[in-house]
Amino acid sequence: MKKKSITAASVVAAGLAVITMVTGFFMIRPDKRVYCEQALKYTLGSFSLDEVSADELHLKQADADSMKVSSELMLVNREHPLPEEYAPSLEEYKDSGVIMSAFSVDSFAELSKDISEHTGEKLYVMSSYRDADEQEEIFDEQGSSTALPKACSEHETGLAQDLYFESYAGAAINKCDGGRYLTAHAADHGFILRYPPMETDITGIDYEPWHYRYVGMPHAEIITDNGLTLEEYIGSLEVGRYYEYGGYIISRQQGNTLEIPEGYKVKVSEDNCGGYIITAKK
Repeated sequence: MKKKSITAASVVAAGLAVITMVTGFFMIRPDKRVYCEQALKYTLGSFSLDEVSADELHLKQADADSMKVSSELMLVNREHPLPEEYAPSLEEYKDSGVIMSAFSVDSFAELSKDISEHTGEKLYVMSSYRDADEQEEIFDEQGSSTALPKACSEHETGLAQDLYFESYAGAAINKCDGGRYLTAHAADHGFILRYPPMETDITGIDYEPWHYRYVGMPHAEIITDNGLTLEEYIGSLEVGRYYEYGGYIISRQQGNTLEIPEGYKVKVSEDNCGGYIITAKK
């Protein structure tokens, strides 16, 4: 499987981050320390998964059109806008008025509870689902460095949330214990930091420590542990291959006839790149 490419500029940037960490690790503000740690991880991260032969799996054919297909692993950006016919599956979060993807609402509740139990701080949602008109208005107001045109934003899927804690929002989110716990444990509940530092050339968006995206397990763990963007992760899953990770089988496939491992609990998500990603768990 492909490894993350590293440019000379990114190596220099990572080196500066290392110097900052070594010389002032315990002196700089906690949020700056988190930034340095993330910059290092996302700049120098590498990626590999164990490949398993299709011959080793008992596969059966399944018609994608007859299956319940989710959107958890849809890649949504300028190069991969949402299809005109796309309609998100939405649900209200705990009578809060916050609307998010039905695929992520239970996991978000678990994440919020986890943070509260370990830090005593409450997690709030500043922005979640937006329709196309709302997204267009925000793009016109904020511009392309912090917002995306309509049909190109994950907010239109309900899978993305802009998060905050009382008195700690935006770039300041990691100044509080709750924010740092979120950064460290979001992946345990299927969420990833969608726009990490030093990756603007890939994501098209500057560092946003408050913006989290649901991708489910084990993908959140793989992406976070290996310092990847969602673009890099999906691009590294070669079509027709099968990968094994922690009791899961992962496969990216194209066409309506899917090859599904038997004896596994299977989830299928669109990738918004012309195919599907199969996640099978024993």
